[in-house]
Amino acid sequence: MMLRKIVLLVLCMCLLTSCWSRRELNELLIVLGIAVDWEDGEYLVSYQVVNPSEISAQKQSGDRPPSTLYQGRGKTMFEAARSLTAEAPRKVYAGHLQIYVIGEKLARRGIADFLDNTLRDNEARMDFNVVVAKGAKAEDILKIYTPLEKLPTQNMLKSLETSEKSWAPTVSVTMDQILSTLSGDGKELALTGIQIIGSQKKAESKENLETFLPPGRFRYTGLAVFKKDKLIGWLNEKESKGYTDITNNLDSTSVELKCSENKYMGIEITSSDSRIKMEMNNGLPEAHIYFETEANLVDRGCKEVNLNDPGVIEQIEHQVKGVMQSNADASVKHAKKLKSDIFGFGSTLGKQHPDMWEKMKQGWNEEGFPALKLHYHIEVHLRKTGTTGNTTMK
Repeated sequence: MMLRKIVLLVLCMCLLTSCWSRRELNELLIVLGIAVDWEDGEYLVSYQVVNPSEISAQKQSGDRPPSTLYQGRGKTMFEAARSLTAEAPRKVYAGHLQIYVIGEKLARRGIADFLDNTLRDNEARMDFNVVVAKGAKAEDILKIYTPLEKLPTQNMLKSLETSEKSWAPTVSVTMDQILSTLSGDGKELALTGIQIIGSQKKAESKENLETFLPPGRFRYTGLAVFKKDKLIGWLNEKESKGYTDITNNLDSTSVELKCSENKYMGIEITSSDSRIKMEMNNGLPEAHIYFETEANLVDRGCKEVNLNDPGVIEQIEHQVKGVMQSNADASVKHAKKLKSDIFGFGSTLGKQHPDMWEKMKQGWNEEGFPALKLHYHIEVHLRKTGTTGNTTMK
């Protein structure tokens, strides 16, 4: 009986697990931002890590920056990451990664190889956002001192999230979404661009925080258009608005309607839903794009416009439709010129007409997409014109 108890106890102990792989916090470098560049035939990897003592609420010395940059070089991403251990006092931990910045030079060379290395890291989650440094090195983006938020990557993340919700030309794309796009057919990749405005030199020093308007700062601008895994061009602000609307990424934005010389009416798009339906016509696919949009009038630049007249409201709605179609047309026109279906028309064709897609997918970007006819069906509903209606102010 005693022997049975001993055996049972041993078996229970075998089921217990221990923290064999644990690592203490003070043994790690917490990485919040990663920048990857291509320089002199090698990968240049930059890790932005937290200085805990500088962001702690209990102890703030103010003598050091809130984050530190460690860099490594190598022919492969793995070699570059390991080479930085010659400088870093601890092992890096990417489990809290927020922003991943790709240099434009590297993006034009191709991103598949180094993304493959990132995906093999079992510590990194795939929900971090990826952006492209426009006309700059990715490492320079992570060196900026930013106001309000001590950590530059946190500032960039919140700015991207806010901009996506309130300003149409930007869209947040996570690593798992990139993997899905590059692994599928019928849709090419588009990533938000980020650039440096003003003085890069001053942006890298505390002097950047000593004025009301920082002399060096970042700004999200345009969308990077990819073909396969290579950057091939950029959409401007107008074209980027058209892209986010067609792909149903538009949450809220603004539209300016000219009502007289040098005067405009401001319209706030409060919601916009879109869907794509592919129909066959004489054996060829045609795309029908449906927009359902709600808006408010927020700025009445021309006082002579009578907002109590239903006919005027219809006219404003018609003008908003024209702006939305103009943005969409500009976006599609540029994408067709680049021969890159970033909207996913091919993917939609594959879902709705799989037999036709099988015939066209091999030459879709080169022939099918550039020749695709589009039809817009836009519904705009102006819900509010302001609490004062027609103002009595002179």
